[in-house]
Amino acid sequence: MNTAEFNIWALVPCAGRGRRFGQTQPKQYQHLNGVPLVFHCLQRLSEIDVIRGISVGLAEGDSHWATLKGGIPGSPQTYLGGETRARTVRLGLDELVNCGEAQSWVLVHDAARPCVAGADIQRLIREVNFHPAGGLLATPAVDTLKSGDSDSRVSGTVSRSGLWHAQTPQLFPVRTLMEAIDHCHDRGEPCTDEAQAIEALGLKPKLVTCGNYNFKVTHPSDMVIASAVLKEQEAASCTE
Repeated sequence: MNTAEFNIWALVPCAGRGRRFGQTQPKQYQHLNGVPLVFHCLQRLSEIDVIRGISVGLAEGDSHWATLKGGIPGSPQTYLGGETRARTVRLGLDELVNCGEAQSWVLVHDAARPCVAGADIQRLIREVNFHPAGGLLATPAVDTLKSGDSDSRVSGTVSRSGLWHAQTPQLFPVRTLMEAIDHCHDRGEPCTDEAQAIEALGLKPKLVTCGNYNFKVTHPSDMVIASAVLKEQEAASCTE
């Protein structure tokens, strides 16, 4: 793989309100091991040499970003995001095109996944190898899966064979992802992550296995687990 063939830019949607988190302050700004949660994500991305730069999509009226102290990892640029994740990503792609990066690739990572390992990001880039369909980090489903009815009663057991939990980062060509998101929007189709939009074009993104520690912080209790994982990862890196 020749990583010099294409530019790779990281995009972090950071415009979410985090309503399920149950706090007035969005979860990406909650402190985790002494710094805002989003700092951990930016730090991991900034350590990947082939990433040319990082852009962060902020919510309209965001009053938190400007108050961040201590130097923001990766010295990211910011832009105004939208009401949904897909819209925020789409606006970030516009920013890249306006900067002359239409032929580049974009690595989209959740602001609420602080424990992603640099080795997993590098494996994603290596295994996707700039295939036009792109790819994403994911983990195979290992739990027994149940389907439920409207009364929250089990309606069946679903085979986990071939099922994966989609995670981030997700890596795609800028132009292809723009087309995919627009395709879903024009047809009123759901687009909960970038891979779903790419799938709607008939493409099959590469699934790249990563560790279970790359979970998304959704509830306050997840912060306790994330804190422990980060401390373990830091300790491991100090002994290498």
